[in-house]
Amino acid sequence: MKLIVRGRLLDETQVSDVVVEAGRVASVGQAGRGQAEIGGRNSIIAPTLFDIQVNGVMGMDLQSPALRIEDVRGIAGYLAGWGVSRFVPTVMTGAPAMMARSCRIIGQAIEQDREVARAVPGVHLEGPCISPEDGPRGAHDRKYVRKPDLRAFDKLYKAAGGRIVYTTVAPELPGAVDYIRALTARGVVVSLGHHNATGEQIARAVDAGARMCTHLGNGLASMIHRHSNPLWPQLADDRLAASFLADLQHLPVPMLKTFIRAKDPQNVVLASDSVHIAGQPPGRYMLGEMSVELLPSGRICLSGTGLLGGSSLMLLQGVVNAAQTGAMTLSEAFASASDVPARVLGLKRGSGMPEPGKRADFLVFRLEEGKAVPQASFVRGKLA
Repeated sequence: MKLIVRGRLLDETQVSDVVVEAGRVASVGQAGRGQAEIGGRNSIIAPTLFDIQVNGVMGMDLQSPALRIEDVRGIAGYLAGWGVSRFVPTVMTGAPAMMARSCRIIGQAIEQDREVARAVPGVHLEGPCISPEDGPRGAHDRKYVRKPDLRAFDKLYKAAGGRIVYTTVAPELPGAVDYIRALTARGVVVSLGHHNATGEQIARAVDAGARMCTHLGNGLASMIHRHSNPLWPQLADDRLAASFLADLQHLPVPMLKTFIRAKDPQNVVLASDSVHIAGQPPGRYMLGEMSVELLPSGRICLSGTGLLGGSSLMLLQGVVNAAQTGAMTLSEAFASASDVPARVLGLKRGSGMPEPGKRADFLVFRLEEGKAVPQASFVRGKLA
């Protein structure tokens, strides 16, 4: 099957035709006069994305006690339609047995389904070793927050079949530095998040091997000292990459723009933090054992409060939002949602832009008043 895909290659002004045949790029050249099967002169052709923080989407919840292998497969398929060719499922702070079950189901999905195995490199544990304090804890259930314990981690690691890629830890917890050092020695990336650590505690954690910050600027106390707070040491330490949620709900534009400039695009990871409510109509839902509300604006709040409870963002829109701040180019924003996270997590980078002879692995979208509208995604040679 031969398809002509038309659009502007990322950061180029000339409109091109990418010819895809038998799952591979046959040619890339100036757009012809005939009709293209996919895209058009207002379309943009870009690399596929890597989302390192996904809790669920379209009613499929990775925290659910009823999670099935089919749900993991379904999440992979839905995200592929939005140009996400790889993602890291997030298992949030919860009852030990429930966290282990989610890890086990994700691990089994990777083992039993070839497409899931290609899309999912492993699991992100967001907790349970985070701050128990209101504010830094965010939407995580306090009763399940625990101190660092390698034996408890090993149970989750075993449940996931050894496929835990990274974990989010609060560096001020007792034993956190030794815990970070031990996990780093095992090849597990440690990310700092949901904490209220001092600059000294953050520095010790980085010295021990921590390499990233989870959704920096969120999972933070509402009231902080203007000088002595967890933000500035993490922004200032060039050894730390930082993930940001560019839904413009978690971080307003001035804050997102400043943070990107402070970390430099090469150390910026754009993630979605999407929860199972993403893609659903506005209304009230359950997020684990907590009631949340999806507002028409796309903001998800704990019911009766203004506190955020995850995101309804699709990563493609986050990439566009980040570029529209002016702090990074669209090409840099795509790199921050593909190559940069792969490098930070020590994984193989993606396929990049379409080139003759390469397997088709790219997305096509257009912009409508600042909104990203996906038109097609080729993921590992297949039209998603």
